[in-house]
Amino acid sequence: IIWSKPNPMPESVTDRPTKSHEYLFLLSKSATYFYDAEAIKEPSDSVITKFPDGWDTGDGAHGSFHRKGREAGQAVDAYSPGKRNRRTVWEIATAPFPGAHFATFPPALVKPCILAGSAEGDSVLDPFSGAGTVPMVAQDLGRAGIGIELRREYVEMARTRTAQRALL
Repeated sequence: IIWSKPNPMPESVTDRPTKSHEYLFLLSKSATYFYDAEAIKEPSDSVITKFPDGWDTGDGAHGSFHRKGREAGQAVDAYSPGKRNRRTVWEIATAPFPGAHFATFPPALVKPCILAGSAEGDSVLDPFSGAGTVPMVAQDLGRAGIGIELRREYVEMARTRTAQRALL
C-alpha cells in the first residue's frame, strides 16, 4: 500500500523531488489469514453493473481477472452497493501530535489496517509502538492494543494516550 501524504514534511533537497509517500506492508505468516475487505471498502462514484462469468477478455478488459465461483448474474459489488474494494494508494494527511515523538502515524492511517486485519475482541500487537498510536486506535475499535517499545519516554507517552482512552 502506498501512503500518499498531501501535506508531507518539507525537505531541504534541491536535486530531487520531495518525498510525499511511504509504504505499508500487509504481511501474514500463513497462506490463510483474516482480512475483512467489507470493513474498509470505500465509497464508489458509480455502482458496478457488470455481470462477469469468467475471464474479462472483451474491449477495455484487463484480461487477467477471473471471477470463478460467482453465480451468473451476480454483480461484482453486490454485497456493498455504492462501495468498492479499497485501492492500494491511500491519501491520508499527516496529523499533528503534541508529544515529542517525531514519527507518529496519524490514527486515520492505522484505523483501516486494524479494521482489515482483526475482528472486535482480537488483540493487536505493535512491536515498534512509539507513542502508542496503534494500541490507542485498537482500543477505540474494540480490540486489545498491545505495544512494545524500548525507549522509556515513548512508553510513558503511550501509557498516557491509551489510559485516557480507557476512561472514555
